Amino acid sequence: MPTLVLECEQDAIAPRDVGAFVHAAIPGSRLVTLVATGHCPQLSAPEATTGAILGFPESLK
Repeated sequence: MPTLVLECEQDAIAPRDVGAFVHAAIPGSRLVTLVATGHCPQLSAPEATTGAILGFPESLK
C-alpha cells in the first residue's frame, strides 16, 4: 500500500530517526521531511503539509 510518512525537521516528540524507522518498516513508503518545527505539521506548516499530501499520488506514477 502506498504510504506517505511526514516528519518535521525539528520535532521534540518524534526525532528524525523515528521517521526513518517508520519509513524503513513500511516497504515502498515515501519519507518527506518538512521544513517545519513541531509535532503537528498540519498546524505549524499547513501549506507544506498540504503540498506533500497533494503531491504524493503524482509521485507514484
